[in-house]
Amino acid sequence: MSAWGKYDDKTSAGTISIASDGVVTGVGTNFNPELSTGDFIKCANGKSYICISVTSDTVAKVINADPELGALATQTGAEYTISEKPTAIASDPNTLASEVYGVDQYEIHGDGNGGYVSAVALVQGGTRYLEAPSVAFSGGGGSGAAATATIAAGSVTAIAVTNNGSSYETAPAVSLDVPRRTIPTSGVNTSTETITYATHGIAAGEEIKYYNNGGTTLAGLSNATSYYAGQVNTNTFKLYNTANRGLTAIADQVINTSQVNTTANTITITGHGLVNGAELNYNNQGGTTLTGLTSGNDYFVVNKTNDTFQLALTLGGNAIDLSGTGNNSQTLVSTGRLNLTGTGGNTQYFDLVTATTATAEAALGVNQGTDNGSGGVAHTGWVKRKVLTGAHAGRIQYEVLVAQSKNAGIVSDAADDIEFPED
Repeated sequence: MSAWGKYDDKTSAGTISIASDGVVTGVGTNFNPELSTGDFIKCANGKSYICISVTSDTVAKVINADPELGALATQTGAEYTISEKPTAIASDPNTLASEVYGVDQYEIHGDGNGGYVSAVALVQGGTRYLEAPSVAFSGGGGSGAAATATIAAGSVTAIAVTNNGSSYETAPAVSLDVPRRTIPTSGVNTSTETITYATHGIAAGEEIKYYNNGGTTLAGLSNATSYYAGQVNTNTFKLYNTANRGLTAIADQVINTSQVNTTANTITITGHGLVNGAELNYNNQGGTTLTGLTSGNDYFVVNKTNDTFQLALTLGGNAIDLSGTGNNSQTLVSTGRLNLTGTGGNTQYFDLVTATTATAEAALGVNQGTDNGSGGVAHTGWVKRKVLTGAHAGRIQYEVLVAQSKNAGIVSDAADDIEFPED
């Protein structure tokens, strides 16, 4: 049973390409007036989408027709058909969502206060998620909607509505957390100024933004402030105050007199990993100062090889003349490392600023009318259902047209449920 309009599975002119963010680009297409918000687009490979906006004859935007499908399936140069939404849906937007709804007593009587969030469709799954992000709703005039996200292989794969909310006049905007790493107090080592998070995936020099999440701020850091990872290993990293300092950071180095060549003005550290321009702080540790340097001052690496380097007073400057070898306890430490003197709180986290955040779109359902004590008011519209359970859940879909008069007629869709129970 259906109520499709004149463009029921109509093969349309041109071809379309669909990007991961849902933007549709047409070649030789006539979206205006052929395509409207709420219409279904079906590509030749069987993938279906719902149109959420039309910009021009060649540009539109879509979401997956089924939010359980996960990230939106991209297309390139695809042939397609358009099916209009049933005309009866105009007064019952809940059937635009790809989730399936039956009609119960509450829906028939309605709440008189607008609509509810019926489903959330994933537009793109984002990247580098190791923790399921929270889902937030804003705008639309209502309140109370809630949902949870599921992740796999670093991306959000599905979003399930846990509270439909109420009083929404339009579909609210959906936002998901940026990919983050939550660092409990046990993950902060104040002795080595190291942060531990198993297989964190953060790169040297990468920008990460710290949040105390309403708890104790990690001493040495400031809330809602960006820092940069350095001395990165699979499960640990340290923090630096600029990207370059994080990118060029090395472990603290103790330089003994034998590593200083006063003829070549070089310092030898086998496999040091430094790059030209790396900034290092020199400390004589209370012993004899390496002649040519000043304890406590910063210097820049120049003329590096795999195992040797020289130091300059300025970035890219001339090498300093090292005319003495110093002592066996002197150190070179990467400049700009943050001194962590406290462990913060257990819910603090770092947002991965450069990661891709998942995006989603909400669909709105509407409760029709108000209960005036006389059995409800008119409720009309097509109701979509899925039947079968277990591994075959949702394999069959069908539509039921529900009507309700003010003083008589059905008070639920129970007769239909006798043969086809709701999920």
